[in-house]
Amino acid sequence: MTERADFDARKESESFGGAQPAYGQLWPDGAPWPDSSDHRPAQLPALPVPRIRAESLENSVRGTVFALAVVPVGVALWLILWKLGWIGSIVAFLTAAGAARLYIAGSTAGSGGTMTRGGAWVVVAVTIATVLLSFLGTIWLDLADYMGGASPLALLFEPEAWDLLGYNLANNADLVENLKGEFLMALLFSALGCFFTLRQLFAQSRRG
Repeated sequence: MTERADFDARKESESFGGAQPAYGQLWPDGAPWPDSSDHRPAQLPALPVPRIRAESLENSVRGTVFALAVVPVGVALWLILWKLGWIGSIVAFLTAAGAARLYIAGSTAGSGGTMTRGGAWVVVAVTIATVLLSFLGTIWLDLADYMGGASPLALLFEPEAWDLLGYNLANNADLVENLKGEFLMALLFSALGCFFTLRQLFAQSRRG
């Protein structure tokens, strides 16, 4: 009688130890219920790690300052070619190429890198500013010749020179028309000179 009681108690204990859910519950992915012998350890989903883009390392302000260093060089070269009777379309090409190199050197602190979309627009702005200042410089050179070959730099501090320039721009229609034609011609040749360089910069920025 005692042996039978021990057997029944052991059997009852084993039946409770291996209890399964009443309705056969499973995890949503079909894994066994935690009470079973195939209990799996809990796993947390992996969090996505943000990718560090090269653009985040760009210092656009310093790159712009570096690119602006090409402006006085481009203006001086343009004026020299203008005095020799040449249209300085090559100046626009050299300005765009130089501004691009200086921008990359400044924005990446000399560690190398590729041109970004923002950097490409900085190069465009620097090139346009150089062409505009160069053309204004040619007007000032012509004014200096008209006033007897005075020094263009010295005339910057002469009120008479500014009065004469303002009077002609306001009242000399022939002069204004000639300046418009020369400006459009210079702008056209400048655009042709730096078109392929700027296109390459924007293509490079898209790949980066």
